[in-house]
Amino acid sequence: MIHPKISNSELQIMAYIWDAGRGVTTAEIMQHLPEEKWSQKTVITFLRRLMEKGVLRAERQGRGYVYSACISEAAYRAAETEAFVRNVYHGSAVGLVSDLCDNGEISRAEIEMLLARLEQDP
Repeated sequence: MIHPKISNSELQIMAYIWDAGRGVTTAEIMQHLPEEKWSQKTVITFLRRLMEKGVLRAERQGRGYVYSACISEAAYRAAETEAFVRNVYHGSAVGLVSDLCDNGEISRAEIEMLLARLEQDP
């Protein structure tokens, strides 16, 4: 699956839009981001980039715009995960899970949940 690369800053904006579950204004986005890092000009630049990438759309509403997602958070996560496993682990999910186990990043309880999930799916 081909998907646009979203920077960490762009992802912070998208996380708010996804969580909102509706179209949001620039002012709403600004209220939910740390002030010291985000000027209005910066937010507008990131919104424009996200629209260019086809991840976000804008609709004129009054004097401003309402922004909404063109891709769901689940679809984005799935595409990022697929690309990561393909690029870093040469397509091997086993390699990823093995590294998580080896590095202590996954708990025994999480492993049990994964095993239960694998037993459910054909």
